[in-house]
Amino acid sequence: MPQQRLYYDFMDGQLIPFWYVLSFDPGEINWEKSAFYYNAIKPFTFIERGDFDESLISMSITLSDLIFNMDFPNRIGINLKSLKRKIESHSVDPYVIQQFILSTPEINDFLMFLPARKHMEFVGRR
Repeated sequence: MPQQRLYYDFMDGQLIPFWYVLSFDPGEINWEKSAFYYNAIKPFTFIERGDFDESLISMSITLSDLIFNMDFPNRIGINLKSLKRKIESHSVDPYVIQQFILSTPEINDFLMFLPARKHMEFVGRR
């Protein structure tokens, strides 16, 4: 599962979300599939914007690159098919991408889709 971070900055004395970042392990995403699903949870790890790791190869995403299903509120999909086209249009191999970044102002809209806390589902034995 990708590591989820919310980078923030202080503006006028208020904590403002700046980037929602998903970082992946090498090979975690199978770019031959049409979508990648992960469990999205709040709260995230909050990190100051100045601590962002610029050495990781990143790709900006938008809300339109994400897939939401209200029947599964903890699961969010990433439309790999469209992202792969965008990445390859810049002559980049998608397998080198290590993180996705959702920027302001879409973060506030995105955060409304997430549950307030992680919901665990248990399967009982029969």
